[in-house]
Amino acid sequence: MAKSDDFLVGLEDSKPARNRNKFKKAAAQAHDILPRTLIETIIGAEGIAKISAHKTLCLVVEAPAADWVVPLWKSINEMGEWDFSICRSVASRGKAQDESTVEGLVKALGSGGRAVAISQSPKAVLPPALISAADMIVSLPAPTANVIGKTIEAVTGKLPESLPPTLAAGLGFDEIATCIRQNSTPAECVERLQRASASKRRVEHMGQDVPYVHELHGYGEAQTWALNLVEDLDAWRRGEISLHDIDRNVVLASAPGLGKTTFARSLARSTGLPLITTSVGAWFANSPGYLDSIIKQIDEVFASARAVAPAILFLDECDGIPSRETISPRGADWWLPVIGHLLTVLDGATSDTSNLVVVGATNYAEKLDPAIVRPGRLNRVITIPAPDSEALAGIFRQHLGDDLAGEDLSQIARLAVGNSGAQVAAWVKAARRAARSAKRGMLLRDLMQAVVPDDNRNPELLHRIAVHEAGHAVVGTSVKLGTVTSLTVIERGITGGLTRMDSEEWSITLASIERYVCHVLGGRAAEEAVLGSVGSGSGGDARSDLARATQVLGLVHLGIGMGATLRYHGNAEEVPQLLALNPAVAAKVEADLQRLYARALEICHGEIPVIKAVAKELAERRYLDGERYLEIVAETRSGAKSGVASHG
Repeated sequence: MAKSDDFLVGLEDSKPARNRNKFKKAAAQAHDILPRTLIETIIGAEGIAKISAHKTLCLVVEAPAADWVVPLWKSINEMGEWDFSICRSVASRGKAQDESTVEGLVKALGSGGRAVAISQSPKAVLPPALISAADMIVSLPAPTANVIGKTIEAVTGKLPESLPPTLAAGLGFDEIATCIRQNSTPAECVERLQRASASKRRVEHMGQDVPYVHELHGYGEAQTWALNLVEDLDAWRRGEISLHDIDRNVVLASAPGLGKTTFARSLARSTGLPLITTSVGAWFANSPGYLDSIIKQIDEVFASARAVAPAILFLDECDGIPSRETISPRGADWWLPVIGHLLTVLDGATSDTSNLVVVGATNYAEKLDPAIVRPGRLNRVITIPAPDSEALAGIFRQHLGDDLAGEDLSQIARLAVGNSGAQVAAWVKAARRAARSAKRGMLLRDLMQAVVPDDNRNPELLHRIAVHEAGHAVVGTSVKLGTVTSLTVIERGITGGLTRMDSEEWSITLASIERYVCHVLGGRAAEEAVLGSVGSGSGGDARSDLARATQVLGLVHLGIGMGATLRYHGNAEEVPQLLALNPAVAAKVEADLQRLYARALEICHGEIPVIKAVAKELAERRYLDGERYLEIVAETRSGAKSGVASHG
């Protein structure tokens, strides 16, 4: 059978017909009995007979969860001959796959045949044409204690004396099936189910508010990996591939707030696997912090995951375990046993026999011990990028739900560029709060006010900030650093404005580094050239223009071998301290800063009309995209050539 998330089964007329009035008898094993019992309990013998007797029928079955899809598909295929059969737990990746599915459906039904489709979320996963064609839709809930009791009776020969109402609560199909065994007493089966259910106290269960992986926005390579994982796990459940063939262990890296936890929850819902969430910080919070207690916490977390496997283990803040390459000698005696133990446990958790998907998460991928992310453990680091305007529009729509239905969110998304999905969620909550206070439904202006609040800054300060950002754009363009994508003077925390450029990698050569530094210093140079004085906005913070320029030029002399010596002294974070200890190198960095600032200043003096025009419109509109920036530059230069003043 071809590897696919579809099962397309065309049965030849020459094959003997199966009994359509009852299930085919099979060995009393729970993985066979459990889905049959669930179906029979919900639709009864009459329902089964009705489905089996129909000569032409399109049946859609909604499974309780993704891990039930394949077992139910196998059972329903015992209810008679099906000319078309599809089993899918993840959305198709393109129109071609859906078109192929619909083509098979049309042929089967058009010739008076029978078709069945099974999914845990039919409306989201199956082609709309299939749902529209359904003669019967059967929705199967999670199994009750009664269903599990009948399954135990079928497997062991006896009904349990006691069936707690929450028996097997939170357990998936495989977990229930493996607890109900031949050659066991009913009481032993019940005890296993209760123990497995209790062990899931760490497990997070996904609700309908958690999106599926294919519904996520802005995750790039991480989303591609997750879609592949969902598909491969389905193939594994069907017995088509082994765990060894699945790329299932990675580390997600991003800036804070870009949705690593949301991604893990989405992955759990899409795969139908339980999610066990832990973090290095939690290991310390839940213990006295002694060496043996931390090791015990690690063992407990991984044991809990194994107890409910197949499952997803989400290890957040994994950079909290320091790298052995950078650990201080003073801390080595304490940390080395912890690191070694974690690596040993990871070896077991990522083996082919563990049935675990291990996903790490970090804001600082560069701090991870290389042994953690090597192939065979967590394999590699996947970086989640900051969402672009298209992704932000999707994130807004996701959080808005039914609010602002039909409204164009593209403008708000452009204004939100540079912010995270977490910030989008906060804006939507603020907009809903404003609407509630006004005792009405949400309006687009509520959301706009949350994203772009009123600016109470002094007009003179706002104009200076606009000149500063215009200087960054003009200098960056002049030195051919890249293409301006946006300018904004919308206040975000301590940031009064921001200019974004789509530039090539600037750290390859010394010339490209100097172009970057000119761009960074362009804001200060514009203030001096246009306003006759400079403000404090270029410095004062480790992320400021002066800090970045100093750091980059410091690396030229201290870390990347582009200065007078080849000796490596330290990394970017260590530059300020290294310069303080080395006056000779500090003097060289200062000379480079002065030289490149003079270059930026010269550019700004020659582009004063353009800087003024861009700053004027930026202060008024608060946001300019790259296209409008180029229009202003062209209009201003055209006006200057013709002797006509433009944009003030």
